[in-house]
Amino acid sequence: MRKKALHKTTLFLLSLTAIIVFSITACNSKILWLRPAKIGSTIVQTDQSSLQKSAATKIVSHALGQVEIPVHPQRIVVLDGSFFLDPLLALAIKPVGAATCPYCIKSDTLNQFVADIPLVGHWEQPSLEKILSLKPDLIVGHIWQKQYYTLLSAIAPTVMIDTDSEVDFKKNLKYLAAILDRSDRAEEILAEYNERIQKFRQQLGEKLKTKTVSVLHLYGSGPTVHVYGSDFAPYGQVMIDAGIPLIPAYKKLKGYLEVSLEALPDWDADILFIDVLRETDSEKLESLSFLKQPIWSTLKAVQNDRVYAVSWASTVVGPITANQLINDLYRYFANIDEDQ
Repeated sequence: MRKKALHKTTLFLLSLTAIIVFSITACNSKILWLRPAKIGSTIVQTDQSSLQKSAATKIVSHALGQVEIPVHPQRIVVLDGSFFLDPLLALAIKPVGAATCPYCIKSDTLNQFVADIPLVGHWEQPSLEKILSLKPDLIVGHIWQKQYYTLLSAIAPTVMIDTDSEVDFKKNLKYLAAILDRSDRAEEILAEYNERIQKFRQQLGEKLKTKTVSVLHLYGSGPTVHVYGSDFAPYGQVMIDAGIPLIPAYKKLKGYLEVSLEALPDWDADILFIDVLRETDSEKLESLSFLKQPIWSTLKAVQNDRVYAVSWASTVVGPITANQLINDLYRYFANIDEDQ
């Protein structure tokens, strides 16, 4: 999972081609839960009713078994500063602490919500001392962090979520909502998301019927080219929901696949998105040596000037960032000429 995590959590915008910003009514979302003012802190309240709520407990199942947690936890610590933060913030829950990825660039979309959340160390080596100092009543982590489970459980009830076998932002949202007694809220969030998806399909579906789309990820100093299946990256879920016509090769792809330069034509499309995954990778790629490879110029998307730089695999991690991706899809596809 560490290799997966390395692929999923970083950000860099590489300027490959000019993008015309297309203003469209549907992009002006009225989703109230995206507003920072709607997201409250989980810090314990002093009134007696809140204390009584936090004292009640229930048994929940998670990736490592079962655990007794508060029915209404008031001080949640998450061991990932993006993947768990996004759905919790959407549910109007603000954790009191979060682990971070020090070599990753943070999501601009989430920054407005999380700037004041205390850090509890590296997500691959969280600080038990810092977590203990925050006096959490619930800790949420990935199953690939299970080596810390016993120690974390000695601090507070700990729930580990399986993100190794599947990356599903809707499933993750529903699970967190269920254990935190906010399932109604989750259903409202997904209903609003689905409404936006349907509106996108109605407005741009016909235009996209004649197009094909591909997403390539540049990774490492070589660089190495990877492609991700829709089960591996939440952005893939959003693109499929939105009816984005990904090339057929994606249908059979599970997880991720390393692609040789010689095989690039197999992943060519009318519209090509390039995702640079890590900050260090972006620094190594500043010379754009990869784009000077002879085979690059043979790609249809390159010849038609339909190559766009994105950071979706790094930043689309939950319902908040999924809605931001819908905005991005309008920007990229609203100005596509049907006849090109």
